Amino acid sequence: MITVAILAIAACHSNTSQLKMQPSSKMRSPIATQVVNHALGEVRIPVAPQRVIVLHDMLILDSVLALGVKPIGSAYWPHEGERFRGIPPELVVDIPTVGNISQPSIEKILTLKPDLILGTHFQKNYYELLSEIAPTILINSLELQDFKERLRYIAHVLGKGDQAEELLVVYQERIKKLRQQLGEKLEKITVSVIALEGQNIYTYRSDFTIPSQIINDIGLTRPLIQQNQKESSLISSIEMLPNHDADVLFVDDWAEETPDPMSFLKQPIWAQLQAVQNNRVYQVDWSVGGPFGANRIIDDLFKYLVNTP
Repeated sequence: MITVAILAIAACHSNTSQLKMQPSSKMRSPIATQVVNHALGEVRIPVAPQRVIVLHDMLILDSVLALGVKPIGSAYWPHEGERFRGIPPELVVDIPTVGNISQPSIEKILTLKPDLILGTHFQKNYYELLSEIAPTILINSLELQDFKERLRYIAHVLGKGDQAEELLVVYQERIKKLRQQLGEKLEKITVSVIALEGQNIYTYRSDFTIPSQIINDIGLTRPLIQQNQKESSLISSIEMLPNHDADVLFVDDWAEETPDPMSFLKQPIWAQLQAVQNNRVYQVDWSVGGPFGANRIIDDLFKYLVNTP
């Protein structure tokens, strides 16, 4: 199938060359372009792309939609559950899919005739094929971990810088309001975030994920073990659970291997936790990557920290 796609691309190039040689009575205005740095170097792209394809749901699609751009196609999350994680379903219902984030469909992308393809370093093996179809930008999420900076970068690529700043102003206003409503609790309360995978605990470095970045922006205190974690992600045995105790414990249910993470509450080790004793353990879905997901997390923090006694 890839061979067919390559031949189709070559045919398109051949037809394009022939068209350029034909005289035209009406000259088209040249398209304004800019050079953008990305994970694999530099690429020249349209200043205001009109036909954008997105190859990652969390890391890119969330921000693209929040900026008011509707892509002509998007790759999806290949596992069970949400296909487009953290994004309101009504925003993606009529967006054509172009394979999943691990295996984008070159054939489908070719038929949609994009003028820009936005992917991540996960698609680097497809880069040459994608670049034959349209200018392609790959974002290294490890270099753009902060979702606010990733939003600004995507906005620069799409010519939507003003919209990005407006979104970030709204974000900062919500953070400020949450801090104000927490009042004295802001200095006193401790918050822990874990995921459960099988019989293990999964945690992220305190600046690595959007939930952690939001908690940091609010100024909430994490358990020492999470504050001091150096690894971007870490799996620990369930015996380490008491070290992750806090006044409030959020259990992120992203792991498909643990369909009912709250069932762990039945294990004797949970009874030791202050959060369990105080009935302050909450199951959340914080697999998010942009402004829509960030707002969902802030909604949960208002719900569980401000509106819950």
